[in-house]
Amino acid sequence: MVYRMGGIFYNVYIKKEKIYKVDYKSDRILPILLITIEYIAILIAEKLSLIIQNNMPYTAGKFYIPDIFFYIVIPSIYIFFVSHTKVNERFIFFWETMQRTFYAVLYSEIFCIIALYVFKSSNYLSRSYIVIFFMISFLSLYLFRQLLVKTCNRLNILKTPVIFVGNGKATEDIIYFTNHNNCFGIKVVDIVEEIEDINQLRKNIISKIEQLNVKTVIIAIPNLEKNKLLDLVEDIQPLVRNLMFVPNTIGIPVINLEVKKLYESNMLLLSIKNNLAKKTNRRIKRIFDILFSLLTIVIIIPLSVIVIILIMIESPGAAPIFKHYRVGRGGILFPCYKFRSMVPNAQEKLQEYLKNNPEAKMEWDKYFKLRNDPRITKIGKIIRKTSIDELPQFINVLKGEMSWVGPRPIIEDEIHYYGKYIKDYYAVLPGITGMWQVNGRSNTEYKERVSLDVWYVRNWSIWIDIALICKTIKTVFCGKGAY
Repeated sequence: MVYRMGGIFYNVYIKKEKIYKVDYKSDRILPILLITIEYIAILIAEKLSLIIQNNMPYTAGKFYIPDIFFYIVIPSIYIFFVSHTKVNERFIFFWETMQRTFYAVLYSEIFCIIALYVFKSSNYLSRSYIVIFFMISFLSLYLFRQLLVKTCNRLNILKTPVIFVGNGKATEDIIYFTNHNNCFGIKVVDIVEEIEDINQLRKNIISKIEQLNVKTVIIAIPNLEKNKLLDLVEDIQPLVRNLMFVPNTIGIPVINLEVKKLYESNMLLLSIKNNLAKKTNRRIKRIFDILFSLLTIVIIIPLSVIVIILIMIESPGAAPIFKHYRVGRGGILFPCYKFRSMVPNAQEKLQEYLKNNPEAKMEWDKYFKLRNDPRITKIGKIIRKTSIDELPQFINVLKGEMSWVGPRPIIEDEIHYYGKYIKDYYAVLPGITGMWQVNGRSNTEYKERVSLDVWYVRNWSIWIDIALICKTIKTVFCGKGAY
């Protein structure tokens, strides 16, 4: 089967000719393998932390951890909290894995400190070691897990066998998600096509479950009537280990959605949080912006000096940094700083070029960018390709006019493209990077840009910001979609 998703083709191969019983050894192997990997990751983190601690200047004596704590107590606590925070779930974004790993490490460290005090072993504690071990154990656990995920997916092993009910877009999206988010994937064993006759559909599903011995079924029909869905759930649930279904919540922000269970009424109450509506979260985002700016300033300033010199050599007399007014939070215009990547008379040259080139005019109207822009200088092509031209915007971040992560800053002529969603844009600071920059950049049509900006505003969390910065670095190095 070939599915078209988001402008790309994705293949799902299902053997229809011959039915194979599913081997469930992988379901038993994976938990053991994960525990083993986590144990090794913690031991390595402990050892590295000890080496760093004992080689720090002004360390009074050699710090050590008794074997019982080093090999048994500390790893056991960490493995418990990794399981408790559900780090190894299959249907989560990679940044959620990062978030859950962070909390698992945080809870583990607190519990380890308490345990050492309870067992009167507090003399083994060192404040510097606690900080060092926190950072290294977080990186070690996360990286070891990602390495295991990538290895398993590359070798196509340890994937959960799944029968899908419904052959529409929901099925396509789930398959695509599990294979593109650094999580343990799924093996599509079969897809039961949706039909009107619910009794026949139920028989088809049960027949596939019995033939294939599959223990996970996903009903991917969001618009299925409630009574029909209940009938399917009642008959299928006793036959499988995991039964999942896609509720009709398409279009609703789901990242910050919480499920409240009303047991007596047998109902679910869905709660949607607007994180950026809270002053505390806006302050956290602002603090993150300032700290990240200060951390990266040692890279930004030397690189900026080099770029300024090169621009002055190529375009003598022209200011190396220019400001262009963009629409900020609340619709207020602000001067957005960039390195000069165009010739001084850029606007006049653009109008003349568009007038003489109808195809370029169509491209400009669609993307607000040109692949072969006659205004761009030689140095400009390099700094735009690598996004270095946007480095001066860290000044806007420090001034509070922009954020490191947010919607792409727009000009006044672009406001009408947002329509009713312009309120979402006005609600936050525009960003140096964001969803648009890591999802195609210049190749993304404007309608998609708007939907990406709206998604970000409605689903914001600090972990999404961290993840987008990491993905931006990868995208910039690959030079994907930039011109």
